[in-house]
Amino acid sequence: MRKYWIVTVGLVAILAACSSAVPAAPGASAPKLDGTSWTVTAIGGTATIAGHQPTIAFAGDRASGLASCNQFGVGFSQSGSTVKLTSGAMTAMACTPETVMTQEQAFTAALAATAAVRSAGTAAELLDSAGKVVLALQPQSTPAESPKPLTGTTWHLSAIIAQAATASPVAGSTVTLQVTGDQITGKACNTFRGQVTIDGSNFKAGPLMSTKMACANPDENAQESAVLTTIEAATSYGIVGDILTLTAADGTGLEFRAA
Repeated sequence: MRKYWIVTVGLVAILAACSSAVPAAPGASAPKLDGTSWTVTAIGGTATIAGHQPTIAFAGDRASGLASCNQFGVGFSQSGSTVKLTSGAMTAMACTPETVMTQEQAFTAALAATAAVRSAGTAAELLDSAGKVVLALQPQSTPAESPKPLTGTTWHLSAIIAQAATASPVAGSTVTLQVTGDQITGKACNTFRGQVTIDGSNFKAGPLMSTKMACANPDENAQESAVLTTIEAATSYGIVGDILTLTAADGTGLEFRAA
């Protein structure tokens, strides 16, 4: 069974603390980041580790990628050279060797400090509010996978996050979720539906109503109860590639994969 953790609050807090920075990117034009994807070749002037280079892709109002060994997704906007990154989420598997974990921590700190962008030939540089280069970027030859849209996608449960670790879905069971407009529907043994409100990365669903059919076994009954409870308790969501994570304030959550 895979075991990993989901980090949301820490990354949100760091990015929020930097959101008021007013950047300056002297001496170079600013590339348009939306629709581009990059490999990070240096963090604060230190070359990244071969085989563990972070990546970052910009699509619409989101930026996502690989932090070194964990996936991340944050809010994104650009006005001229000014870049603003806002609340997001990141998985938190233990990285090995330790140098990779150290690099990932340096990358997330640099990401949080990002306030501007400038061109560097065919490459690009992300700068902090003082104009210091925090991330050196090289364009990827193959665009990174854009996040799947929350609405209009059928999501299949892939993990239940309970405080410190995750559990796989009950063997043979299928749990689905769809968001359409202000409605959330799905099936977890019984079909369910309710209202949902999405505001940026904020998520609020419920109360949920479901049919009352008996599940095939006690494990599916318990899983269904956990799924519905967690959906109603969720306060934020994040999408990295084809993975959707719903997270509650107490750290519990659900992971879904796009069909």
